[in-house]
Parts: sequence; structure tokens; C-alpha cells
Amino acid sequence: MKKYMAYMRCGFLEGCAYRSNFITGMLANFIQAAVLYYVWRSIFRYQGVVNGYTWEIMRKYVFVAFLCNCSFSFGFEMNTAKRIIKGDIILDLLKPVPYRGMLFFRMLGTAGMEFGVTLILVGCLYLSVNGAAGIRLERVLLFLVSLFLGMGIKFGIQYLFSLLCFYTDNSYGVTKAREVLTNFFSGAILPLVMFPGGLRRVVEVLPFQGIVFTPCSIFIGTFSMEESLRGIAVQAVWIGILWVCGALFWKKASGVISLYGG
Repeated sequence: MKKYMAYMRCGFLEGCAYRSNFITGMLANFIQAAVLYYVWRSIFRYQGVVNGYTWEIMRKYVFVAFLCNCSFSFGFEMNTAKRIIKGDIILDLLKPVPYRGMLFFRMLGTAGMEFGVTLILVGCLYLSVNGAAGIRLERVLLFLVSLFLGMGIKFGIQYLFSLLCFYTDNSYGVTKAREVLTNFFSGAILPLVMFPGGLRRVVEVLPFQGIVFTPCSIFIGTFSMEESLRGIAVQAVWIGILWVCGALFWKKASGVISLYGG
């Protein structure tokens, strides 16, 4: 475990050293959240309720979705692709720890820095706009559990996409494809209840909703306590599924390292 703690520390220090990447990403997400905020405000001027959401609920959702989206940015596909193309991935495989474990704890260290900064900034912004009314301790605790499970789901998805870099030099396309799918199907752009019936049924069987929609719904109260616990259970199941899929895909993808001269 000491080895993993060392990687976590390295990830934290790396996040602090290259904080400009995090700041740039946070600003991009902030612009998206600001645009969504004013778009929804305009919509709710003419409609009091949209698919069960009032302006008060939607206002909270936008801020919490912003928090979920910024807390754990990860984004290691590009770096993985560079290491594969240069052959540096061999150095990672020679280390006395599993590659995925090393990657996870390194990203966990970076996420610690990101989460602390984001929670303070977005928390202050949320309270200044929405106030503390309606915040319940049990929901906050469930939200934090769901948020960290969402982090596990996001890591699992990104890990699978990063392995695609073994088959293509176009890591930019892989990264952007993953970002589009994640943002759209996770509920980062709009709540999944706004999706039409057929598309919503498809989204409900995918893991993406566990990244943003489930934690947001728990915190703002659109999920009952029973639905919240069920959502957390589904998140845990998806982490297990993604972990197994990642292990199987790794065995297949790592076999093509020799194509790059490794």
C-alpha cells in the first residue's frame, strides 16, 4: 500500500505543479455552466415547470453538475497515448505495481487537489445564489458517497478509452469522443429526465448517469431516499463491471505493444 500512497503523493504534486491545466479546464466548465444557467433561466420565465423541474431545482442542478464535472477531470488518455507511441509504456509495465492501480492512485492524488479547490469555489458560489435552505446532512453524506463512486465510474470509462490508444495514434479523437459521450449522457449538459422516452431508456442502462446525474439528483432532492440508495447500488455495480471490462481489454490491448517496438 505504501507504493500506491507514493503514487498518490506524486499525483497530488503533479496536479499542483501543472495547475494551469486544471484552471483552464475549470474555466471552460464554468463558461458552459454559466451559459446553461442563463438558458434555463430564460426557459423558466415562460414555463413554471419542465419535466418536474422548477427554476429553483434547476438552478441547484446546474451548480452541483458543475461541481461534479470539475471535481475529477482526470483526462489521462493523451498522456497514455504519448507514452505508448514513444515506448515509455514499457517503463510503466516494469514497475512492481499493476498499471491500472498505478494510474488510479496517481489520478486519485490529482483529484484530491482538484476536489478541494472546486468544493470551496463552487460551494461558495452555490450558497451565494441558492442559500443553505434545503441542504440536509443525510443527503450531503449520500451525495459525497455517490460523488466518489461516480469518480470510480469515470475512471473506468476513461481507462477503457485510454486503451484504445494502443490501436490508434489519434489520441485527440479518442479523448474528444469520450468527452462528448460523457458530458451528454452523464447529465452534465441537461438532466436526463429531459431526454425523450426512447433515448432516456437507453441512457438509463448505461454507466454515464452515475457520474453527474445520480449525485446531483441525490443532493437536490429529486431522488427519494430509496431511489438514492438504489442509485448508489447501481453505481457500485457499474464500477465492478467496468473494472472487469478493463482487465479483459488490457489483456488484449497490451498484446499490441510489440507493434510499437516495445
